[in-house]
This record gives sequence, C-alpha cells and structure tokens, in this order.
Amino acid sequence: MPPRLLFGLSLGLLLAPFASVQAQEPVPKEYRVLLVGNSLTYTNNLPALLRAVGASQGTPITTETYAAPGGTLSERWRDGKAAEALRTRNFDVVVLQEIGGQVGCLASASRTRTAPCAATMQAHEAFAALARERGAKTLLFTTWSHDERMQGRINGGMRKLAKENDATVFNAAGAIASLHKAQPDSTPYPDGTHPSTQASLMMAVALYRDITGNAPAPKALRMNAPLLPVNAAVSAATPLETQSALAGDNKVTVVPVALIEPLVKALPDPKDEAKDVEGRDPVQEPGRRGR
Repeated sequence: MPPRLLFGLSLGLLLAPFASVQAQEPVPKEYRVLLVGNSLTYTNNLPALLRAVGASQGTPITTETYAAPGGTLSERWRDGKAAEALRTRNFDVVVLQEIGGQVGCLASASRTRTAPCAATMQAHEAFAALARERGAKTLLFTTWSHDERMQGRINGGMRKLAKENDATVFNAAGAIASLHKAQPDSTPYPDGTHPSTQASLMMAVALYRDITGNAPAPKALRMNAPLLPVNAAVSAATPLETQSALAGDNKVTVVPVALIEPLVKALPDPKDEAKDVEGRDPVQEPGRRGR
C-alpha cells in the first residue's frame, strides 16, 4: 500500500472516534417533579415558575401538583390522588409542603401525641416511604413564620421529619429571608402569609438548585401559564396543571434576566441554610401564623 494512502487511512481511523463524539450532543436530563401542598405552593404558580427556570437552563422539568387552599398533607394522603400518581407514574423528586403549625408541633415531645401532629407525621412517613419505593427523592418544604419561636419550631420539626424519613429539607423560608436581607425594601409576604411574585421566583430558583444540584445561571424566563392568585379556584381532585379553569389565555410572560440575576446572587450558601434549619432563625417580615 502506498505510504500516502496508508497515512490517510491511519489518520482517518484515529479521528473517527473524535468525530463520533463531536456528533453526539449530550441529552439533557429531564426531571419529573411531584408537588403536594396548599396555597403557599400554588400562589404565583410555583410549579410553572420551576418549569420556566428549567427551560431557561436547557433542563426539562415536568410537574404534577396536588394542592388545595389551607390543605394539610394528611388530607392529600387520605384523598389518594397524589399517592396514586406516585404509584403509577415515575417521578425523580417529591416536594411535600405542610402547614407550618402542623410541622412546628413536632419540635415538642409533649405535642407529638396530639392528633394533628400525629397525622402530619404519618402523612410524611407514608409519602416518603412511597417515594423511596418508587426511587424518588423527597424534599420537605420549610414554610415561614413572623414569630421567631415558631420559626424555630418549624425548623426543628423539619429536621425531625427529614431525619426520620430519609428526606432532604428544601429551605424555602431561608431562601426568601436571604432575598429580603439582600433587598430590605422588598415585601416578601404582601398579605402577611403568602409569597409575593418575587418571593415565589426566589423559591423556584432555590428549588431548581435543590432538585438538580446546580444553581441556575441568570437567564430570562418565559412562562405561558398564569401567576395564580391566592384565591384561585384550585381543586386537589386533579393535577393543577390539567385544570382548565387555571389555564389562562396562553399568553407568554417574559421575566427579564435583570429580575432573575439578583435572585441567583441572593441564594444562600447551603452551609448557611443548614445552620438556619438547625435553629438560627432567618430574617422574617411581620406576618401571620406560619402556613
């Protein structure tokens, strides 16, 4: 074989693997997330904001949400809708959001025997066990309170639930408090209880990080789902995402990068978040009892 032909053939064989690698684009991981909660989850449509953050990062996120105004986790377990979804569909992450007072009682040994406290313990245990069985990670959504002692109880209750159920704390309260510290003139809870749009955006950014393990890069968001008000006619009988009354007009809302960048910068360090949950109360704005 002529030397030039031999050299060309050898070079082609050497370059072929590299060409093959370059031709194969990495497939982004898709995250399937089940959310269970009440108005703190559906106000401003946290699931849709989470999907929008994922889309901005090139990370597909699908959500299925079961929520009702003032609903407790034990009610959602008893009605069976979220549990049936978890049994029959595949999810990577399950986010459980309980009323703060229901969780706060767990920090007191004497109150854990009360019926509401026992009910929330049983519901968390049931959801977390089913999630483990189905190969999903469980995140426990830490809610907020204007009262320092109550916040400490909520944090203590979350710590107890996470330890007993092999779950991870999603410190939503700490993320919003960190934003409020960075922007003292902001109003995280306009009615004293429910998050502002900015606070919900902050939760979406923090939740994306806790789900994927990576903080998002500051990028504009595009949403074609409505930012639901507190009094939205939400039903826990079907997924939030399938309820036609909540579908809106499909107009696209753009959240510019200038509004997202401060949120990403304000994300608390995970080590500091752990300290918050361990008992150091984050800065809170005055409001009503934790939900």
